[in-house]
Amino acid sequence: MAILSAIIGFIGGFIPDVLKYFKQKQDNAQELAILDKQMEMAKLGHMQAVEIKGMDADIAESQALYKAAELKPSGIEWIDAILYFWNGTVRPTVTYLFVGLYATVKVAQVYGMLEAKIPWDKAVLFMWTEFDASSLMLVLSYYFGARMAGKVFKLK
Repeated sequence: MAILSAIIGFIGGFIPDVLKYFKQKQDNAQELAILDKQMEMAKLGHMQAVEIKGMDADIAESQALYKAAELKPSGIEWIDAILYFWNGTVRPTVTYLFVGLYATVKVAQVYGMLEAKIPWDKAVLFMWTEFDASSLMLVLSYYFGARMAGKVFKLK
């Protein structure tokens, strides 16, 4: 019994230190988890700040482009009229030129088939490919989609 009491007394002296060790280990693990969450939140905040700066840069670039494209009156009415007219017709002019070129190529191809004695109805049907249909749908969707988006989102 004396030996058992001595062993229990000897071990009993270590129990508070063992409990302190496990409690300290648990506290350290909890503090590490908190630090990990804080680092994760700081990282997300930094990424958001970088994204906001990127959006601000895009906005500034767009504003600079619009400002650079503004027409400044020269003071000579007929020159200003030509410049304003030209500025307003650049996109449509380019569109008309490319559509005209596309139509010219298609007409030339159909004409070449007619010269090769292929009936005109077969030549025209042969020239209208899936690429032509998808190109037409792309252009129409762009023009009418942009118009609808402008109405829905109240853009200029």
